[in-house]
Amino acid sequence: MISTVIAAMAFSSAPARPDASALIQKSWDRTHVVGHRGAAAYEPENTLISFAKAVEVGAHATECDVHMSKDGVAMVMHDTTLERTTRLTGKVADTDSSTMIQAWIPTLEDYIVDLKGKIVQVIEIKAGVGVVPEVLRLVRKHKTERETIIFSFNADFIKESKALAPDVIAIWLVGAATNEGNLGEVLARRADIKADGLGFQFRQVQPFLAEKLRAEKLPLFVWTVPPGEQVDRLNGLKVNFIITDHPKDVLETLKF
Repeated sequence: MISTVIAAMAFSSAPARPDASALIQKSWDRTHVVGHRGAAAYEPENTLISFAKAVEVGAHATECDVHMSKDGVAMVMHDTTLERTTRLTGKVADTDSSTMIQAWIPTLEDYIVDLKGKIVQVIEIKAGVGVVPEVLRLVRKHKTERETIIFSFNADFIKESKALAPDVIAIWLVGAATNEGNLGEVLARRADIKADGLGFQFRQVQPFLAEKLRAEKLPLFVWTVPPGEQVDRLNGLKVNFIITDHPKDVLETLKF
């Protein structure tokens, strides 16, 4: 009997698994923080150590970028080319995964496995043949659907993601300039692709935009926000998520 009670207490005190839907629900009451490419201001971007840093400082989610390798492996890399962040040269799409792994570039599977159960995992789909099905295959394989948010600037990728996995949250990042005159077109496109929310560059986010998305109950993700006055401004607009290279600093400003 005593052992049963102790086991029950241990179970009840176990930390809750990350839940993307629950996190979005909380974000309606308080702006939350996504670590951009992990915690890119503190550690090399899109590396396992950078993602671990985002977890360590208490970010609510962390984000990575994905391109497909020459041999069809989903790799964590922001640029289409390798020179800026590695000792390699050439395009990601023209390079075998084994070569990139030897240069310490994580696979998407590394990212998912390493962070499963620790933090909400944002996966920004960049480019590559078969990239959307492969990303979702890995999410399904590791049963992290509830922990995952898909990002993409490519509206067709978001549409494909929602068709293949309607249960996985997908956010369309809007790269084009948006104003009061064309916001209706953006929202119509959002409905067509069935995106669960929208993302904008922080300078694009003005009161009309934040107020409209809140009224439509569409979560608003804002990138890539530096520490300082922009955090206060966006918090005042009640955006749902601030995406930042500096998650520790932004969390402190938001008083988490």
